[in-house]
Amino acid sequence: MVSLNTFKAGTVFLVLLLIASIIPAVQATEPSWVYPITGGEIGNIAVSSDGSTIVVAAGTLWIFSKNGTYIKKEPWGKTVVLAPNGRYAASFLGSTLYFFRSLTMTGSPDPGQLNKIWEYSVPNQVLSVDITDDGSTIVAATEGDGIFIITTSTQKISSSKTFPNTLIRISHDGRRIVGISADKIRVYSSNAKVYQTYSLTSVAQPRFLALSQTTPLMIFNDGQKIRGYDASLGTDLWTVRATGNPISLAMTPSGSCIIAGTENGNIDRYDDKGILNWSYSSNKENTLSAGITGVALSRDGKLVAGGTSDGKVIILDASGKLLGSYKAKETIRSVAMSNDGSIILAAGKENLYAFYTSPSSGSSSTPVSYYQFDPKNQTPGFNASGQQNLTPQPGTPARPTTPVRSTITELPTTYSVIRTATQSPVSALIPLLGILVAAFVLSKRR
Repeated sequence: MVSLNTFKAGTVFLVLLLIASIIPAVQATEPSWVYPITGGEIGNIAVSSDGSTIVVAAGTLWIFSKNGTYIKKEPWGKTVVLAPNGRYAASFLGSTLYFFRSLTMTGSPDPGQLNKIWEYSVPNQVLSVDITDDGSTIVAATEGDGIFIITTSTQKISSSKTFPNTLIRISHDGRRIVGISADKIRVYSSNAKVYQTYSLTSVAQPRFLALSQTTPLMIFNDGQKIRGYDASLGTDLWTVRATGNPISLAMTPSGSCIIAGTENGNIDRYDDKGILNWSYSSNKENTLSAGITGVALSRDGKLVAGGTSDGKVIILDASGKLLGSYKAKETIRSVAMSNDGSIILAAGKENLYAFYTSPSSGSSSTPVSYYQFDPKNQTPGFNASGQQNLTPQPGTPARPTTPVRSTITELPTTYSVIRTATQSPVSALIPLLGILVAAFVLSKRR
């Protein structure tokens, strides 16, 4: 006869064994796909609102679809900005500006149709570029040579060479153009005339500038401080000292959520009043070279991503809780996220990492058209005469040389596991409850 204590101990053992078989071990987030970028160091990444078009600036522009299909290259770009609909882009390399537009303007955006339309050389090095949501206007700040405002359809150029700006931004609708330097904030009209100038006392040259789409709020860094400014009235709204020296900065279009990445490895979240909501430390060991080199967030601020100097990709929720992390073998130089939060991208020096955040994230179909390049040409995508190869080639586009990993169906939650689409903590506990009830009934009978 088995004793009651032995029976209970056996029951507990079976329950624990079943728990171990149902709930997987704690996992780190793995990339959904990885693509090696060759021929130049990655500058930055741009992604459309739905993630369907991805552009990587690495000397040339590498264009991908959401599912990791490499489509083609376009010349040239050290830095690129992409309109939310993915149909327009602007880039610069040295002292030349480039404008790209989709050749098809109906139906779903096709990244394979994003082509260079024109280029324009300015006298000096380009420092900053931006584009309106509808692709109608490009603005650029140049080194010691003022700003340039270009109407993309007609290539009409307006310039103001009187005042230098380190950074320049244009609002989504083109109604506000703001330039900033160490001592001035300037607001420009569409013909490049300065109609408002505000004196600025700062301790360092601003490296980041962002405009709200719905309010006059603009934010920029000033040494260890982040400053909120009213671009219409020319007044300081607030100034806050970050938890470390900010080396990356991002803001939602509404301005309600501001994310700063610091040199000491913190990710800070502020509201539109400059109030610190939380700070996440990715560098609890306080090691050197672990700063947050890039940050990004979804349009609603519910997802936050950061990349670090020591190779970490960090994904947080709106409350600062860790959803997932990945450790690359290279410094993460840039981070981007689609507005809908469905895909997060991180760039090292030579690799592009993509992370899906929902079951449908990677379901984009293979592009209808794409372009292959003759490897014998010195410049991919161009023939010996310097003309672009635009003839569609049959076959399958080049796939990532790094094997594509299975899609992450859901980021780790507070349960610290990745659940499949058909499994949830509640459904997993149902058989456990049944066993516990049966064990209780049997113990009572004994």
